[in-house]
Amino acid sequence: MALLEIKNCLDPVLRKLCLPIENIDGELVTLAENMVETTLAAPGVGLAANQIGLPWRLFVVNIGVETDKDNLVTVVNPEITAMEGSEIGEEGCLCIPDVMAEVNRASQIEIKGYDLDGNEIRYEAQGYLARAFQHEMDHLNGILFWDNLGKVKRDILKRKFKKKIKEQDA
Repeated sequence: MALLEIKNCLDPVLRKLCLPIENIDGELVTLAENMVETTLAAPGVGLAANQIGLPWRLFVVNIGVETDKDNLVTVVNPEITAMEGSEIGEEGCLCIPDVMAEVNRASQIEIKGYDLDGNEIRYEAQGYLARAFQHEMDHLNGILFWDNLGKVKRDILKRKFKKKIKEQDA
């Protein structure tokens, strides 16, 4: 397996609507395994395909995030089928390192998609896991977590991130 390069939020691939996956094959399974390894090494809770430069509707999420036991699942062509409630919680993103913000999300969701064997899968999630699924779904729709904030807060975070990038390049 291999660690994959995670794109930063300035990469245009992160702003595009991802395309459905037509064929689940060995290449996709290998990609998913590499995404799991990359997520664990980052460390992160989830990773969408466009975060590594591929505009496909695929992500991995650690459904064990609230139990401290790693249990990453791969969801192909996911869609949220139900949302309920509302809660504000802190989020960050592997594409926007060291930037955190309070984001409002549904407190409970149901998501469906396919596993790597082509079987339909469904998850009912609440709390932090629901937040993680919604965060990754946003990625597949070209949305970054700070897009869910007001303009002033978003602009402050963008300036903070760009300043950090400049300092790293200097």
